[in-house]
Amino acid sequence: MLVQINRSRIGKRLQRLEAVLTDTSRLVPHSQKWLEYWDRQYYLYLTGKDVNAIRQSSIAAYRAVNEYADNPASLVGSIPSEDANQL
Repeated sequence: MLVQINRSRIGKRLQRLEAVLTDTSRLVPHSQKWLEYWDRQYYLYLTGKDVNAIRQSSIAAYRAVNEYADNPASLVGSIPSEDANQL
């Protein structure tokens, strides 16, 4: 009986922890799907397609997308820089 109570208590604690660790995307932070979600959201924001796309983003999401921008799969990385437009 004590084992069941402890497991139940641990399960509830894990659920609370998971709720704190996820952001508005409802995806696990720093997972590939999370990164692709925020890359798309920043792309929408930076291209003016959705000015509210990053309203609930975290600093962690910003940093991850910034690092991911060098990846050829990144939407944000596909946006031409202002320097390239001036050439």
